Amino acid sequence: MELIAKTDVGQKRTNNEDNFFAKVYNDDITLAIVADGLGGYASGEVASKMLVDTVSENIEDMINALPTFDDKKIKDLFANSVKYANTLIYDKEKTDKKYEGMGTTVVAILKVKNNLYYISVGDSRIYYIDEEFKDIVQITSDDTYVNELVKTNVITKEEAKVHPQKHMLTRAIGVSKEISLVANKLDINSGILLLCTDGLTNMVDDLEILEIVKKNKFDKTSANLIKEANKSGGVDNITVVVIKL
Repeated sequence: MELIAKTDVGQKRTNNEDNFFAKVYNDDITLAIVADGLGGYASGEVASKMLVDTVSENIEDMINALPTFDDKKIKDLFANSVKYANTLIYDKEKTDKKYEGMGTTVVAILKVKNNLYYISVGDSRIYYIDEEFKDIVQITSDDTYVNELVKTNVITKEEAKVHPQKHMLTRAIGVSKEISLVANKLDINSGILLLCTDGLTNMVDDLEILEIVKKNKFDKTSANLIKEANKSGGVDNITVVVIKL
């Protein structure tokens, strides 16, 4: 398994509220996390960093035991790590006016032996690209008001792309005292996984992402996806983690 990761402030923002973690610990364990902070200036950056640090530290505390765990134990540990981060961020938001409205999205992948697990809250995304680069599939479902309209056939996917409320989240980490979430299992063992914030997907459509991943050497994929997002306007921070299974 290989990882390549990169983040960029974009063309319009002055600070980067995205954070990521990406590490291959050994043949059995890999962890990747992408978080897009929400809130006023700098507070989003605090939330996304708290999420990334808390989840990675919790997983690392159990790194030696993980290969002995069954599916349920791994899923519970993974989900509970994110729930704990939710509690910490929610509590910190109440401590100072500067943290008001603080929260973050999260997408995360955990590999244990030959099994893959993922968690998603918000509108950051996980994509799967097959090993022959024939197709790109969004694994996660956006927690947005507009996506709810699409799922209930009120608007089309094309209409959703230009909807004035397309950035309105229905769920995020740290905005409520408790959050319901689960870790899901991915039944794949080859190809590419791509984790990203909406700074990429609002600027570069799915087929363009597929074409860039297909045409570039693996170690250049994150940088060139970010380059394309910036070329298209770069209106937000952009973070991309690419995993070759």
